[in-house]
Amino acid sequence: MRIGNFESKTEAENLIKYIKTKFFRVLIGILKVTQHSTTTYKLVPLQDFTKHSDIDWSKPVDEINKQLYQKYSLTESERHFINDKVQEMK
Repeated sequence: MRIGNFESKTEAENLIKYIKTKFFRVLIGILKVTQHSTTTYKLVPLQDFTKHSDIDWSKPVDEINKQLYQKYSLTESERHFINDKVQEMK
């Protein structure tokens, strides 16, 4: 699978952090029926991985999760569900 065309190594590293978030992983989990699904990423919002992003990618993944929850106005119930059901990725 090919993702992105980045101007810098930092932008690519920021994508890796995004993929490690519980937010990203719960959204792909909703539609992932098979490993070869073309719709798996349909619900995952695109992000700006540059220094101009509204997400501070320099933070640890758990902090990025909190920023994404706030950005997309997730309720406490939705946040609790994600934090309870999705394991942290190392």
